[in-house]
Amino acid sequence: MSKYVIACIESDVEILDSLYNKIARIVDSDYIIESYINAEQALIGCYNYIIAGNEILITIIGSDTSGMKIDDFIIELHKNSPNTKNILFKEVTTVESLERIINEASIYQMIPKRFDRVDFELIILEAIKQNAQERRLKDYQKVLESAVEKRTKELNDINVKLEILATTDSLSGVKNRRSFYESSAPMLKYTRRENKKLAVLMIDIDKFKMINDIYGHSVGDDVIRLMAQKTKDTLRNSDIFGRLGGEEFAAVLPNTSQRGALKAAENIRFEIENLEYRTAKDERIKFTVSVGVALLHSNDPDLDTLLHRADLALYDAKRAGRNRVILSKDDENIED
Repeated sequence: MSKYVIACIESDVEILDSLYNKIARIVDSDYIIESYINAEQALIGCYNYIIAGNEILITIIGSDTSGMKIDDFIIELHKNSPNTKNILFKEVTTVESLERIINEASIYQMIPKRFDRVDFELIILEAIKQNAQERRLKDYQKVLESAVEKRTKELNDINVKLEILATTDSLSGVKNRRSFYESSAPMLKYTRRENKKLAVLMIDIDKFKMINDIYGHSVGDDVIRLMAQKTKDTLRNSDIFGRLGGEEFAAVLPNTSQRGALKAAENIRFEIENLEYRTAKDERIKFTVSVGVALLHSNDPDLDTLLHRADLALYDAKRAGRNRVILSKDDENIED
């Protein structure tokens, strides 16, 4: 357990003994009273106590015949023990020394060397009391800061969770419709401004109603989750992917040409075709997707226009037999 150190510095041994005896009568075993005949010795001793985990509570500084000035001692000690209460004898300092101490450290009190002129014991007890109050305040501040930090983290976690809930489709785990549109709008503006290419995919699970009718909606939900995760894993990190509703999904592919969009769509179709879902009854379900592809035109007013062309291409894929990728008719003659 750490102790509280009271360091007395005085070259006159009789005064030093008097200081020790007066302090020893009013403190208990939690306090260590140390006597030093000069400031150099005291500084080394105080540093050793600090290293050992103790606190320099009070210094009482009298006459010193060593080479270290009183103001140098107090300023150096202050660097490692800023809360120490420094009590100085009036006779041992100068105006210049006081100015340095006040500007760079601190003084608790200045007292005369004649102890009969002051209630020395009361001064020491008041210094101990003030130090204890400061420690309690510091401990309270630590507890308060810890509570505030904990609460701030909790609120941040809640905000993150709320943001996820607000932007994520609860069933599939990918972006919901609102988040998909909000994320895509800036991408379209950037693509137009930089005169780059962009493609959109509309993706729909083939014969999904049949899966629900035969195996139940719980299995249908699992199929949606499986398809969404596989599609997300197949796309690039820079692509924007979301569920628009039901079994219908869309993806925005920035910096993507016609050839790149068709390849990305084909990769998704191929990966889904090779998936297999097993029910709790060990029934094996294979399913496929159809994909419509459309490219951004310079005169497209908004995302909905682009999605509409991709949606028409998706229905062409359904009418052509499903499990296939179809490019929008409006983009068939566009050079890659």
